Amino acid sequence: MKDSKKLYRITLKGMTYNSTGVAHGISYVIATSTDGAYAKVRDFLDTNGFGFQRERELDKIELVAEDYPYTDVGCMLHLQ
Repeated sequence: MKDSKKLYRITLKGMTYNSTGVAHGISYVIATSTDGAYAKVRDFLDTNGFGFQRERELDKIELVAEDYPYTDVGCMLHLQ
């Protein structure tokens, strides 16, 4: 079986609340692994200089849906 794409919800230790714009501490990412999902978010934040180093640290990763018809996640991700 090929690696299926998964939808993850990434929550960081900071930047989870923002009253004037985007809360960069909570993101949804499509990736094939948890490491890849966090790496995408971290790379974006590091490249654009958002937040302090400690705020970019991972708090939790939740698997939301998977692009596989027999997933145990409970929700299927439909990709175009």
